[in-house]
Amino acid sequence: MTPRPERSSDSPRALSVPDEPRRIAHRATVAVALMAISTLVAGCGGPSLAREEHWRRLAEAMRTPVRTRDDSAAASRTVQAAVDDGALDDLSRAEVEARIGRGDPCSRHPRCAELGFEDDDWFYTVGDTSEAGAQPPLLIVGFDVSGRVRRVWNLRTH
Repeated sequence: MTPRPERSSDSPRALSVPDEPRRIAHRATVAVALMAISTLVAGCGGPSLAREEHWRRLAEAMRTPVRTRDDSAAASRTVQAAVDDGALDDLSRAEVEARIGRGDPCSRHPRCAELGFEDDDWFYTVGDTSEAGAQPPLLIVGFDVSGRVRRVWNLRTH
């Protein structure tokens, strides 16, 4: 006598494998496929709103006068939030320039060399310092050989 295939109580079709292991395998396959699709969609959807907001705030901080310690601290917090959230991570030189402007070459600032940045990396004195009454924050952006951001440093003033 040939054994009959097991049947699922919620499915009328015959299965050659017991239902529970097959159901688990199917769910695992679906879960992996959904994770792959969501990762692909997230990666292709462009920058997150949070990154775009950081770029906007950084660009604004570059133009905002730094007259007082409070101004400097506010600019420093803006820069630090962008650094902490990776807002500049993996951007190209052109993308950084488009979002926050072109920095000055690190060869012009001694702090760059002290921290191991290259002469062609960029630094930014954050804020309009024409009326500076306080030390503005310093942002340094280092690029790899392909021209993508590899590290970012902020001289905090808050």
